[in-house]
Amino acid sequence: MLKRISLIVYFKTPKVLRRVRKICNVSYYHKKRRYAVVYTDENKMNDVMNRLKQLRHVRNVEQSHVNMERYEINMDVK
Repeated sequence: MLKRISLIVYFKTPKVLRRVRKICNVSYYHKKRRYAVVYTDENKMNDVMNRLKQLRHVRNVEQSHVNMERYEINMDVK
């Protein structure tokens, strides 16, 4: 099973989301705050980040903190 990574994409205009959808899966976006949460495969992450950064009207792309180990919830409750 492929591990999925979430990325946060900050954009200048919502029109760029059309081009972002062609590169990766858009899970959520907020027009007013101008960001989107997208998912991609772990092995394609660097390539997708570089492609997203090259798009016009994209301000910044960063990896979400939700996937990091220090933020995982321990489900083994005794």
